[in-house]
Amino acid sequence: MLCYSFPGNQTLLSSQASRATGTAFLLLAALLGLPGNGFVVWSLVGWRPAGGRPLAATLVLHLALADGSVLLLTPFFVAFLTGQGWPLGLAGCKAVYYVCSLSMYASVLLTSLLSLQRCLAVTRPFLAPRLRSPALIRRLLLAVWLTALLLAIPAAVYRHLWANNVCQLCHPTASHAAAHLGLETLTAFMLPFGLVLGCYSVTLARLRGGRWGPRRHQTRVGRLVSAIVLAFGLLWAPYHAVNLLQAIAALGPQEGTLARLGGAGQAARAGTTALAFFSSSVNPVLYVFTAGDLLPRAGPRFLMRIFEGSGEALGGSRSREGTMELRATPRLKVMGQGHSNADTRGRVEKDSQG
Repeated sequence: MLCYSFPGNQTLLSSQASRATGTAFLLLAALLGLPGNGFVVWSLVGWRPAGGRPLAATLVLHLALADGSVLLLTPFFVAFLTGQGWPLGLAGCKAVYYVCSLSMYASVLLTSLLSLQRCLAVTRPFLAPRLRSPALIRRLLLAVWLTALLLAIPAAVYRHLWANNVCQLCHPTASHAAAHLGLETLTAFMLPFGLVLGCYSVTLARLRGGRWGPRRHQTRVGRLVSAIVLAFGLLWAPYHAVNLLQAIAALGPQEGTLARLGGAGQAARAGTTALAFFSSSVNPVLYVFTAGDLLPRAGPRFLMRIFEGSGEALGGSRSREGTMELRATPRLKVMGQGHSNADTRGRVEKDSQG
């Protein structure tokens, strides 16, 4: 099949530095991420609190499943970079990269939902009981995974084996390359993180203008979600920067500085992809650092303790308390008036008897 290539005919394996960096990131990601995400799944999968598992905990559980699934593919990528040839043939090339793209979209969608949940916990605490609804959570998760399945399809369609058994993107024309790479960055980075930044702007404004500061558990969960978003953004930014660079280069002239930068981006793609791969392993490390003093006190069950006191749960309790106060206040006044009338009647009767 004829594939569009950037000037210089660079491939994923052209740069020795990129291959070495990619291999190091992949091995480190597997070393940290496989046991870490396995621990998260073990901690949360069987947790069924009486009031229902908080939405944030369910999203973190599925985030660990998405990250763990892609980390299981590490041996194939390490063999690809070190052996300088794809080991699984064309079908394996398409399938493995489809799973990677699926994990990327699922992770960014779940991270966006975590930010939105955090925003609602602060700005709309009365919605907390609804956010624990099993039916709502199932619908949200179904939408996330179906969307990820659909958005990941181009990763398989445009993936082919090049000469020398190199598994990489193969676009029939420059316009296909620009459209695919630009759309991937738009849907997997720009739009989701625009939503995230909007959520955090609203959340910070509400916390600063609120009468009461955030409680300790709310602050801990807020720090956790912020750390997840920040890590995902930083580790995926180089990958999407290469996407944008190559998309612009594909639309420009085939000679000159911009075209050469597009070729250099292709050579750097192995390293930036492996760095993005590393984002799948960093979240369990963030959970440990966010736990703080919970870790020595709660031990292996510290994740459940974090979410037991999440802003979602506290928001629900505050909304119920507020409702009870509103309902109770008029009754207390009526009861008070009733006692006053009774006392007056009692005094009159006593006076008449006297």
